[in-house]
Amino acid sequence: MSGFRLPKGARASWIMLFLTWLLWLMNANDREIMFRVQPAIISEFHLSGVQWGYLVSAFFLAYALVALPAGILADKLGRGWKRKRSQCWYMVIFTTLSILVGIKATCLHLWQFVLWRVLGMGAAGGAEVTNVAQCSEYWPREHRGFALGLHHTGYPVGALLGGLAASWILTAFGSESWRLVFLLTPIIGYLLALALWMYATPVTWQQVNDYARQQGMTPPDAEQSESQTLRQQLTETRQVLGNRHVLLTVIGSGLITFSQTLGLWFLAPYVVFTMHQHDTFGAIIGVVPYITGWFGQLLFGYISDYIGRRKTLIFLSLWYAICVFALIFISGVSMLWVILLLWGLGLNAVFPVYYAMMADHAPKASGSAMGLLLMLTFLGTLPASPLAGWLIDHFGGWNHAGGYLAGFAVGSAAALLAAILQFFTRDKAPERAAG
Repeated sequence: MSGFRLPKGARASWIMLFLTWLLWLMNANDREIMFRVQPAIISEFHLSGVQWGYLVSAFFLAYALVALPAGILADKLGRGWKRKRSQCWYMVIFTTLSILVGIKATCLHLWQFVLWRVLGMGAAGGAEVTNVAQCSEYWPREHRGFALGLHHTGYPVGALLGGLAASWILTAFGSESWRLVFLLTPIIGYLLALALWMYATPVTWQQVNDYARQQGMTPPDAEQSESQTLRQQLTETRQVLGNRHVLLTVIGSGLITFSQTLGLWFLAPYVVFTMHQHDTFGAIIGVVPYITGWFGQLLFGYISDYIGRRKTLIFLSLWYAICVFALIFISGVSMLWVILLLWGLGLNAVFPVYYAMMADHAPKASGSAMGLLLMLTFLGTLPASPLAGWLIDHFGGWNHAGGYLAGFAVGSAAALLAAILQFFTRDKAPERAAG
């Protein structure tokens, strides 16, 4: 790799990348804001560590269980420009359910909060599957890693903006007004879904494929079979599930999410309850990694196109293990900031590379592959959240550091195991278009 070269892409590829980036930003903001205000939620509903852990697991169980069938359904409804048929509706549904959390009259009791979040997270899982698949399919394989890396910078940007907004709301209106964070700019989600519906057309899809052929790259439609029966679709899905490289990659992704849950998602109560910081600081500290995260996602997605997905994923998994382990030795706020900024370079950068690996190995069933990846990825949170809650309760409760530190150690070990598993995978070489 000699110097940076801006990847080649059709105008339609860049516009679709921008639209899916904005949609992904909204998805990330919706998912992350709950963790920015969790001390206030825990206090209002008087939740123990184990209780909160089980609730987090329930939210991500919905996310995980919807992901695979959503991917299969999206593949059946159509690939390329046709992804809008599923993505737009998922976006509208989870945006509406977030608004219901933000209205106190419809979220007065714990059961209402849980209901709207479970349903909303399920819809968000479907939106992510189709969003990533559509972005991927609008780019040739040769530059897919870069495209997905740039696409996924929407996550740290969305999480960062959501954290800043949550901190401002808690400061301006008090911790008891935490519901207001779920009312932030919901109308934007509707407008973006409409924009995608209008832009994703057979014309823009053809422009992408024509440009790839002209440049001697792999046209996305060459990787796909446009007309498939349900039986053919299920056969391809089974092949995805039986691919060793896909399976080890998604298991590794689940371990990384397990590590992230223990290392980051319980960080807000850690700094509020054990370091005696204000709720506004708790809302901010969880988004510190996203300050550097956007750069890491862009950088490592680009690098993976040159050195390969496998090597990149091994490196990022080891980076995870080191940074999560370093949280054990926090001696003050300044040190915490340094660790989180360093971790941010790889925090979410690993996921677009995982996505690119899936799209490379399973182009004809990329929605199913993304669904499988998301399902196993977020299944990784299911044991992590109750385990973190149990450790917190076992070592004295929310106000004692022991449980959090034990969780950091376990999370680091999980990331190390992910690196070991990735060692036994291989990359799939690009198939250049003839002529």
